[in-house]
Amino acid sequence: MMDEVDVVIVGAGPAGLALAADLQRRGLEVALVDENAARRSGSRAVVLHARTLELLEPFGLASGLVAAGETLSGATVWAGSEPIVRLDFDELGSRFAHLLVVTQAELEGALASALEGAGGRVLRETRLERFRQDGTGVTATLRDPSGERTLRAGWLVGADGAESTVREALEVPMESRGEALSVLVADVSLEWDLRDDRLNGFVGETGIVSALPTKGGRHRVLATLPSAPEASSEAPTLDDLSTLFALQASVNAKLSDARAIERRDVRLRQAGSYRDDRVFLVGDAAHVQDAFLAQGLNTGIQDALNLGWKLALVHRGDARASLLDTYDEERRRVGAALVEGAEAALRVLNVKSASIKAMREPLGRFLGSIEALQQRVARELSELSVGYERSSIVHEDKTSLLNARLGSAAGGDTPTIASVREFAAGPSAGQRAPDARASVAGQSGTKRLYEVLDAKRHALLLFDGRSSTAEGYDRFRAIVLDVRAAYGELVAPWVVTPRSARPEGLPAEVPVLLDPDGELEQRYAASTECVYLLRPDLYVGYRSQPADGAALLRFLGRILRKVS
Repeated sequence: MMDEVDVVIVGAGPAGLALAADLQRRGLEVALVDENAARRSGSRAVVLHARTLELLEPFGLASGLVAAGETLSGATVWAGSEPIVRLDFDELGSRFAHLLVVTQAELEGALASALEGAGGRVLRETRLERFRQDGTGVTATLRDPSGERTLRAGWLVGADGAESTVREALEVPMESRGEALSVLVADVSLEWDLRDDRLNGFVGETGIVSALPTKGGRHRVLATLPSAPEASSEAPTLDDLSTLFALQASVNAKLSDARAIERRDVRLRQAGSYRDDRVFLVGDAAHVQDAFLAQGLNTGIQDALNLGWKLALVHRGDARASLLDTYDEERRRVGAALVEGAEAALRVLNVKSASIKAMREPLGRFLGSIEALQQRVARELSELSVGYERSSIVHEDKTSLLNARLGSAAGGDTPTIASVREFAAGPSAGQRAPDARASVAGQSGTKRLYEVLDAKRHALLLFDGRSSTAEGYDRFRAIVLDVRAAYGELVAPWVVTPRSARPEGLPAEVPVLLDPDGELEQRYAASTECVYLLRPDLYVGYRSQPADGAALLRFLGRILRKVS
């Protein structure tokens, strides 16, 4: 017999679970298969960055993960006994202004609960044997303890790790970057004098080590081997790890009570393509990154949440099929940038040349003293700077300074010279949508924008700026009605006003966000009339200054299909 589902996902790691939960909550039926009999157990630690936590918040998972894990205020890189780079995360502009350390078991458990809450589950002890795709779908042959079964699906996703069988079946090459690294990894008790609310890394004469505080007063320690010798049949020991730690870190430290010491051989790699017609790759199946910068798992979850909304819209017939091309376009570019950045960072930190080493420390101290540069690096590490500005599905329409008026923002709806300059420095199309607090008209108290938005739909924010005119509200009303007529519930409109009460010029059916403290206005550079369209994955898809309903509809028509 052949069963039918909407999507088959192979691999129930974090990326596969995140994608399955996202698709299920968007109304698709998913078969998530994994050959393992049970979820991972143990204390294998993972780092979740601010942007990943923001994207998991609509699932209702972020607060629980923060409570279960250990939050770190920053990161310090040491050379000898001196810090050469110091990053602090308290000014990230995110609710999650920290690194979060949780176990992989806790993360996967939370994602599995979200999947089950949406009506899905993991099919355990189930292996993908083979698949075949055609013009209308994918036929997947699976094997479980009862034998073979066949599933027919619209799409198949490989989330099955670095040695992906899906990728191998597609014959998609993995392109390597940089030198291979051999790393010892262990969960240990660590006695030393350094603060335990930070990630500490050390660059030494023959390699690098890092110590990541975890829940319960323990540390996850990683140490590079000086070279990559042939694999030994002997398991690494605590003495091996202690010796490497002492070689690289000029700090008195005692390692004890080691758990799960293992050697990993890691090489930065990226798939040549993330998509083959109806089959996609996410997570480690698409890219392998190093453990020191803690980017790989976060990038995999963000792959999944970039693909999820697009796949759901196309599968339901609500979006043009070309929207799926942008998954590979956007995420492979992000993956390449992160792989290249990791390669450059490791090359600098793990340099062998004595002359370059002599330059590295003073240069690092100098660069680390520049606050703006520190903040930029912190944002990049937290993946808040990841964006899609070069994507084919983002766009913006801006007023030229030559067409701007003199005067204040309160003097009319059209842009002023100051507001044009302000808007140019605001969040561009393709960048992360900023979060801020506001009030929903008719409700008490304030909420964060991310709490208000429905992450299953596009959100249209119509900022009326500091000027209030009947013509402006008539224009907003017309835009809302036109968007609703063309796209129904696919787009959720909001008028954002700096006033403390609902404007009288708006019809009752138009929802309003009150922003009297100007938090949203400041974050979105919206002192005069403008429009922002936010994608379901909380990135800016389109913006214009001033509001232009015809241009907005043209943009939406490039992505969505009209409902009538």
